Amino acid sequence: MLSQVPLGECVPPNTRHAVSVSLPLWDDNVDYEKGEPRVLDRMSGGYPRFFIAKVIQALAERLRERFAMPNEAPMLFPSQACAKRCAAFIYDQAPKQRDAALPTYTLPKPGQVRIVEYAVEPINRRAAALDAMSTVLDEPVVIYCVLFPEDLFSLAKQYWQHTGNGISARLAEYCMHIERVNEQCELDASPRYRAGARRGTTSEAVSPVVSAGADLEADTYLEERFGRNVDAKYAAAMKSVLRRRIAGALTEDEQRHGAQVERGVAGLSPDNVYLTATGMSAVFYAHQALLQMRLGKSVCFGFSYTDTLKILKKFGPGAYFLGNGEGDDYTELERILEQHTQAGDPILAIFTECPSNPLLKTSDLPRLRALADRHGAALVVDETIGSFANIDALSWADVVVSSLTKVFSGDSNVMGGSIVLNPTCALYTSLSSAMAAVFEDLMWCEDAIFLERNSRDFMRRVAEINRNALAVAELLQHSAKVARVAYPKFTTPENYRQIMRPTADAGYGSLLSVMFVGGEKAARQFYDSLLCCKGPSLGTNFTLASPYTILAHFDELEWAAQYGVDADLVRISVGLEPRAELMAMFQTALDAISDERKI
Repeated sequence: MLSQVPLGECVPPNTRHAVSVSLPLWDDNVDYEKGEPRVLDRMSGGYPRFFIAKVIQALAERLRERFAMPNEAPMLFPSQACAKRCAAFIYDQAPKQRDAALPTYTLPKPGQVRIVEYAVEPINRRAAALDAMSTVLDEPVVIYCVLFPEDLFSLAKQYWQHTGNGISARLAEYCMHIERVNEQCELDASPRYRAGARRGTTSEAVSPVVSAGADLEADTYLEERFGRNVDAKYAAAMKSVLRRRIAGALTEDEQRHGAQVERGVAGLSPDNVYLTATGMSAVFYAHQALLQMRLGKSVCFGFSYTDTLKILKKFGPGAYFLGNGEGDDYTELERILEQHTQAGDPILAIFTECPSNPLLKTSDLPRLRALADRHGAALVVDETIGSFANIDALSWADVVVSSLTKVFSGDSNVMGGSIVLNPTCALYTSLSSAMAAVFEDLMWCEDAIFLERNSRDFMRRVAEINRNALAVAELLQHSAKVARVAYPKFTTPENYRQIMRPTADAGYGSLLSVMFVGGEKAARQFYDSLLCCKGPSLGTNFTLASPYTILAHFDELEWAAQYGVDADLVRISVGLEPRAELMAMFQTALDAISDERKI
């Protein structure tokens, strides 16, 4: 079992491009949100949409030095369309957010937010010989650098975080490698360097260039020779494998090894699956496709992950938020739908998570489907937490989105997402055309390689995690120190069961949230005593805990509490560790909670 990792180190430890970071104590999370140097100065990384990876920062600094004017800051994107949307977002949001901004900023003038296109490719044959991706890429990699007044950085960062469409750390690593190779080749070709080499001197610039390239090539060799990665030249084929895996359209060999379940939707094919760079990118593109069909407000039904609501509110006409996702919210949803239909301005879409994060509520999908059909709205379901191994959301939805970063990958070392269109829904033809107009495949080839490798045993891992999480949830549920356990078996169970797959291995997923009788004091004692990894993300092969509300809603704790998302909530993603060890660890953490009744 992975035990506690020191503050600021990557999670899992010693993992290149890890997507989590260790915040082992409750106060570490609070101080991270406050921006305390004792935490920030020790951060080696973080969740990639919140913490811009250091290799991306290094590449951005290079481009800033080359192209920026004084007091300009950069943000890097993999396509021109993403960069243009970022610029438009800054112009749109600057006047809307200025009054609440701390520190404040000056509104950007036309032309102050600009885009630089930068191609990255080997400068000569010798450089090309050192390019491990030369057999993969048909043309130069082009990075789009958005430059803006540096006091507007928070707005650019919002776009990066909400949409998930910034460049990948592996893409940035490749670009930095080519930059260094080119510099070395130029240096080797200079007469001054050649003369120095003949005299037996060594340039200080040589060592880091060679070392950086060698490290990258060594990692690639080890993954391909001793790991499970295929050569990068097969990246396009691996994307095809991923789409088949998600669609359930498998080869006979894959079916014999039980690699996947059938999705149960007639006519579903890999062509209905779109791969995105991150899970939030999937939500973003699904919403953009719907807006391409027609303008209209959406409804966020249930307390969703924070950036989903931000996308619906900040991109397009806005959204209604029905954060309880049960009871009277169904009546209010009907009222909103009817009101907009009568006004000739029908609701565009209903977005919901099954189950929701972090309260693990499951919406009544048949009921939402009926309401959506009655009023011509699309139903978009985020199945990240349930996963298509456990639930069948696609039979009820027009669009299903998912973060492949989570349990589909499991290894916590790559980002990815997916969009699946239901070919049997009434909106399918329009949605397909809209996706063709707005969608871009921005998944970097090396990320596809890692995602394919990690997901080969997805079904086996989910089955084991289901059993482990159920045991942990029941242990916590029976403790007198626990006020409530949010878990699909205990929370709106009738709604979950009606979409649960009828297979022996289907279960309730990895995620649960726990609240304690002793409130924040008990939550702190429990969290600080847990001897597992602690940090952002979920769906990892190892158990991972976090004080979710502190990290996701630190600046809006009272607002979140209105919907039952309390500040002292501890979210736990259960992993693949031996069950006896898991049970002992959680029991020890429960025992660490002081029993106030004994005082």
